[in-house]
Amino acid sequence: MGAPMTVKIISRRIDARKVTIKLVDGSLVQGKVNLLHDEAVVQRVSDIFTKLADPFIVVFDATAEGKSGRVLILNKRAVAWVSPEDDLPRPESDKPEEPRGSLMDRLRSG
Repeated sequence: MGAPMTVKIISRRIDARKVTIKLVDGSLVQGKVNLLHDEAVVQRVSDIFTKLADPFIVVFDATAEGKSGRVLILNKRAVAWVSPEDDLPRPESDKPEEPRGSLMDRLRSG
C-alpha cells in the first residue's frame, strides 16, 4: 500500500465590496473584490492597489462585455480607475437626525 493521502482544506473568508472598474482600453467591469488578504491588512478598496504587491486583482460576480457572473483576474496596470460602491449600512450614530421643525414650532408644541 502507498502512503495515506492527505487532504488540505482551504477556507477563505470573504469581505466583499462592490466596485466599478474602468480599464485603460475603455471597458467597464462591475463586480466584487475581497478585502481579506493573507499578506496585508486591507481595510479599503484603495488598499488593494497601494498595500498589496500582487500585480493582479480578482473580481468575482463580475459583469463585463454583457456577460455576468464571471470571475476576472485583472492586471492592475490595465486599470484606469476604480469606484467603490458604498452600499454598507451606516451605523445609527452616523444617520442624520430627523428634522424637528423650526425653533418656533418646537416651542409651540413643547
